Amino acid sequence: MRKDAVIEPLSPKAGDFETWLTDPARRAALVIAHPAHEIRVLHWLSRVRPHVYILTQGSRSGADSARRQASELLIEAQGASIAKTWGGAWDRDLYDMLLDGRYEKLLQWADELTADFITRAVDLVVADSWQHYNVAHDITYALARLAVQSARRALGRDITLVTYPVLPPALAPGAPSASVIANLRLPPAAIDAKIAAMGAIPGIAAETSDINTAEGADAHLYEAFYSVLPLQRLLRTPNQTPLYEVFGEDRVRAGIYTDVVRWPHLLRACEALVQAQGATAQAA
Repeated sequence: MRKDAVIEPLSPKAGDFETWLTDPARRAALVIAHPAHEIRVLHWLSRVRPHVYILTQGSRSGADSARRQASELLIEAQGASIAKTWGGAWDRDLYDMLLDGRYEKLLQWADELTADFITRAVDLVVADSWQHYNVAHDITYALARLAVQSARRALGRDITLVTYPVLPPALAPGAPSASVIANLRLPPAAIDAKIAAMGAIPGIAAETSDINTAEGADAHLYEAFYSVLPLQRLLRTPNQTPLYEVFGEDRVRAGIYTDVVRWPHLLRACEALVQAQGATAQAA
């Protein structure tokens, strides 16, 4: 690692962080793995109107972009904008990259994300949490995390990075524990808008049902934002089998996929990203 690559840990602003987080003057970015993830932070998105980056099309079949199209319409209806030339991968292609150790596209996405953060002079990035639930979620977090690191070095100033739980903790029991740094209480109109959005995006009924069951009476009442953990900690071998391995084994048995993406595949990809971005896991 270059000595000049060592930077201070990413941390939220001091003081009233919720006010800062929701200030429409923020130059914000939202980086998500799948279309419809924006619904988890829809109230925040409607207030801050970030530039949104979506890594995948959101289709396991590798042929249906209806979810992506509906998600883009929802995002634009809130007055936010979309990086339509970034990402757009099919999930199965992303899995193949990890299985085969082909990281060229990941490195390209990281470089493009960094360049856009610099061009847009962002001061806030919100990204999917690292939850050991879906490999696309975790790789999206890594891309956002390392792009923020590189953009901070280039700009010579802080960029605040926070995450949000794509899945509630009850559905991702193996997720590393991070601190809640903001918990936005939604007004009734925002709750109604979130519920309506869930019904407008195709292909998410099962996930929506699971989230509603897990969150119970508090479903849709809050939008939580988490602090970031040192990447060194996230890249430790998990204490339990990641859920994406369990789901992957089910899909191989069902004939959807031929191989399972496992923890070492994700680890090697993240290590390649770290090396290319000129930072160590400890510094990140």
